[in-house]
Amino acid sequence: MRFLHTADWHVGKRLRGRSRDEETARALDQVVAMAADERADAVLIAGDLYEHRTVSPEADLIVFDTLARLRDSGAKVVVIPGNHDSWQRLEALGKLLVPLGIIGVPRVLRPTQGGVVEVPSRDGSEAMLVACIPFVPERRFGDAAALFEDRASAYTAYDEGMGAVMHGMAAAFRRDRVNVLLAHMMVDGAKTGGGEHELTIGMTYAVSPSRLPGTANYVALGHLHRPQAVPASPSPTRFAGSLLQLDFGEVDQSKSVVLVEAHPGKPATAQTLPITAGRRLIDLRGAFDQVAARAESVGDAYLRVFVQTDGPVPGIAERVREIMPNAVWVETVYERTDAPLLEAGMRTLQPRDQFLSYYRHAHGAEPAGGLMDAFDELYAEAAEGGG
Repeated sequence: MRFLHTADWHVGKRLRGRSRDEETARALDQVVAMAADERADAVLIAGDLYEHRTVSPEADLIVFDTLARLRDSGAKVVVIPGNHDSWQRLEALGKLLVPLGIIGVPRVLRPTQGGVVEVPSRDGSEAMLVACIPFVPERRFGDAAALFEDRASAYTAYDEGMGAVMHGMAAAFRRDRVNVLLAHMMVDGAKTGGGEHELTIGMTYAVSPSRLPGTANYVALGHLHRPQAVPASPSPTRFAGSLLQLDFGEVDQSKSVVLVEAHPGKPATAQTLPITAGRRLIDLRGAFDQVAARAESVGDAYLRVFVQTDGPVPGIAERVREIMPNAVWVETVYERTDAPLLEAGMRTLQPRDQFLSYYRHAHGAEPAGGLMDAFDELYAEAAEGGG
């Protein structure tokens, strides 16, 4: 069996208001080409296809076009939802996808009820069993574990409950099959990528590597954006990582897809295939002249610029963007002796005054005409929506 492992597409992601759709589409073009060039028997997608649970038509077009082209490459496609995805939506679409050779497993199911998917190789000489574990919120792990253990109500730890789920799934593995666990989860000891939701990567959601099934030929994970192996796992285990540098916590990361080859009764071998599409994210630091001197060397990268100054400099962000239009973040760096006082005082202010105080402190000037009106309008909309 030869298959691709990918995850964390985050279609619909924006970077400080700038769409990443074109970059994501080009990265997915590379994934489709890899599936065809490597004659992959399957493509396993470990969750977070989308950035938002409420999906835009543009994001849908990118995702479904990619899934169709992966199918056309001759590969079977197996996909599970991550914490960014709507599992209810995948469940509703599932019956439409199956005739297209695309298998979506929207939630934790018993192996005999669709939780374990069998995928044959192109030539029919081998087959793979894929045990699917979509993202399980802490409030629902007891329900998932209850599918396999009558005593699930006694579980008080996410780690233990998810261990029961994986144990129950692995019970369906067979020695004459390539056995794969496909999951969207946090594993204790893995390195975060910088762009994940903090609420879903903390210790509350962490699963011990020792809980991963030793009977799996390979464990294909999604959730963390940094591509990496999990060395403490009893089976070969990898996070595929995201396709793009999604935010500035990922500036040091090279992105990739995993090509896996596995045979029954043997540990899988994995290699990473680089994703070269997408604009780089770069941090620039220094005085204004030092930063400006690098304007020609950064190409089309998105920039986060830290300008060292002696104090607030009105208009500094505009000056930086005149020479670097792709500077999506500009911040002045200087000694702030009033920082503790400012932080303490901000807590007592109303939101409008907090924003006004921040703007004056960061820019050394009053907000430009119309900015506060825009703030008032947006805040009113947010307050109304929250009610």
